[in-house]
Amino acid sequence: MIFKQSVSQLAIASFVISGLLASGLAQAHPRWILPSHFNVSKSDGEWITFDVTASHGTFVMDKPASAESASIILPTGQVLRPDHVSRGKRRSVFDFHFVETGTHKVTVNSEPVYYTRYKAGKRDTEKWLRADKVSRLQLLPSNARDISTTLSVSRVETYITVGKPSTEAFKLEGKYLELKPITHPADIVAGSPVTFQLYYQGQPKSGVKAEITRDGTLYRNSQEQIEVTSDEQGKVTFTPVNAGRYIFKARHEGPLEGNPLADESGATLHLTFEAVLP
Repeated sequence: MIFKQSVSQLAIASFVISGLLASGLAQAHPRWILPSHFNVSKSDGEWITFDVTASHGTFVMDKPASAESASIILPTGQVLRPDHVSRGKRRSVFDFHFVETGTHKVTVNSEPVYYTRYKAGKRDTEKWLRADKVSRLQLLPSNARDISTTLSVSRVETYITVGKPSTEAFKLEGKYLELKPITHPADIVAGSPVTFQLYYQGQPKSGVKAEITRDGTLYRNSQEQIEVTSDEQGKVTFTPVNAGRYIFKARHEGPLEGNPLADESGATLHLTFEAVLP
């Protein structure tokens, strides 16, 4: 009875994964982080609260994405955990007291998740397993073919500046899809061009498509998205016409050389920032 129940649960899980992935990993609800404010001018620091959720709407609370992985990278490079992390029905929330002068990087990055795609049967039906290249060996049917394993990972980021801006927190990890601000987030002004640089596996990456959307899509007829593609240096340049809060969303799929657990990665990056009045 227990065996039958386990098989049934596995079948349901495989069906759900298949349905989700058949429509594309990029179609999952994007996760984002939204601070109560982006800059601190008080000499004794300031508490800032952060909302974390997953939603297709720009800054619309929808799914309660976890904030347990949240971290704050100080201007010195020290990494700290936030305070008062809680999870509700439509969002997660955490607080942090920013006091050290300089720019801090706040992240809620995901752990890598592995999906294996394969074909089986007379009709070449495409199927999926939640497994990496090692564990898939025990799960794949004997007639599986056209096998490929994808590592899915996301970065969810924002920057908080206390007093004078700094750049130490811009240091890259050299893994998956990453963003390096060329225009400092504390210097983004409505009506002025902004440049970011995109990296993949530690190298500038061309051809990465991204879109930038301003807050308030619920109250206008058009999304007013700005669409850009990174150049040969991995750079994208755009101009936020209006002041307000924005989300920058990018995705890249590419091979992983010498990775023992995956053949390729599907990496997403969501950066929240604000453009101030000129």
